[in-house]
Amino acid sequence: MPITDNHKVLADQVSALAKRANEAGAVASAAALFEAAHALSNDWTSRVSAANMRLKLGDAAAACAAYESMLCDDGGSAMPDRIRQLTERKREEALSALAEAERGQSSRASFWATLGGEGGGGIAARTTTVAQRRIEARWRESEPAAAPATADALKAAGNARNQAGDAAVAKLLYSAAYALSGRLELRLSAANMELKEGGPAHAAAALDEYDRIAAEAEAVGRPLSQAHTSLLTRKRAEAAAQIRPAAAASAVDVSATAAAAADAVAAVDA
Repeated sequence: MPITDNHKVLADQVSALAKRANEAGAVASAAALFEAAHALSNDWTSRVSAANMRLKLGDAAAACAAYESMLCDDGGSAMPDRIRQLTERKREEALSALAEAERGQSSRASFWATLGGEGGGGIAARTTTVAQRRIEARWRESEPAAAPATADALKAAGNARNQAGDAAVAKLLYSAAYALSGRLELRLSAANMELKEGGPAHAAAALDEYDRIAAEAEAVGRPLSQAHTSLLTRKRAEAAAQIRPAAAASAVDVSATAAAAADAVAAVDA
């Protein structure tokens, strides 16, 4: 998107908040804020920092993809040598973490298979997620009065990018506004942008996010307004409808492949 002086000023404010969030352990908020800062400024440091936060959160796959994208795409400006070296080093860390996670997943699968059960996630993973959400909430409560104003500015910037047809950037800006404010309607707006990006993968991600928003609204005892609840219900149905045709097409492809294989076997037998 076109970078203006106002965008750069807002990016500096958001980046400063991201650093404070990271220092407080609110890593998910820091990730969202660094991503917004990069969207507003096209700054390499913010982009690397956002990927670092994903790695810190344990999402090695997302971090590795982000580092690889940075090394393959200069974003319209040459990457400084210092940033390139840092990115290459962090990519290696992400690859190592990813390999370790895959080995761990294999070990857990073997363990659960021995017990006759199924692995994956479980209480420990859910407990970590709940604990992290509490850290994020405490950080938001501790932030100075400037944070709500910055959240409003991010929302306004998100509205502008949405109107300009840039759903991908609008999603980042709404997500950062939610990270600062905890207002679920902003998280809903981000999910709507995910859906607006189009395609089964984005629809599936949006559907998952709608379910998470509904669950969070119930868990924190701050339900969405009737209008936002109606919107969530309608958008969730839209997302599900976009996924079903893709799933049906996939099933047809599998069926056709199976039929072709059967025909081939029959021809050999004959």
